[in-house]
Amino acid sequence: MACRFYLFFSLSILLFTPPSNSQSNQFCEAGIGYGEVGCGISSSTKLLIKGGTVVNAHHQEVADVYVEDGIIVAVKPDLKVSDDVKVIDATGKFVMPGGIDPHTHLAMEFMGTETIDDFFSGQAAALAGGTTMHIDFVIPVNDSLIAGLETYEEKAKKSCMDYGFHMAITKFDDIVSRDMEIIVKEKGINSFKFFLAYKGITYGQ
Repeated sequence: MACRFYLFFSLSILLFTPPSNSQSNQFCEAGIGYGEVGCGISSSTKLLIKGGTVVNAHHQEVADVYVEDGIIVAVKPDLKVSDDVKVIDATGKFVMPGGIDPHTHLAMEFMGTETIDDFFSGQAAALAGGTTMHIDFVIPVNDSLIAGLETYEEKAKKSCMDYGFHMAITKFDDIVSRDMEIIVKEKGINSFKFFLAYKGITYGQ
């Protein structure tokens, strides 16, 4: 997963230009997937974030960040690039990696209720605060892990940022054991949460 960078003022306010009334629909609309042209995302594959204070876990330095096809290629001062590269002047600003929220519940149905944020509204709010990826819990449907994943894949079609899945285990038997193997080998999900509470509750109906 490529690391995506956001520009911040010194008080950690996300850098953006507020839209005018005539531009109020410039942000992602529900149904436009992450990475599609539209959704406020440039189709350019080359980007230079120039002159900002790059903040990483081990240190910070004034440097340029060069990105190709969503992948950070180089981080160093005074990078020279070709004319086809889009340049963003980050002088006087922090350039920080986007955050990852590892525990979310978007469009989650539980005990006759549903969380108010779906995969669009929740992600849009997260992006406004500098979080660029989250990991959501997949709840089984009628105790089926496969049906639960298919349901959440459908919900996630509204996404406008990166996401991954944890899988909730609400009961355990041979069928669930087999489905866990499928989920790991074929779907790439290797994080599971076993519920030891809510006895007698049926999930995902």
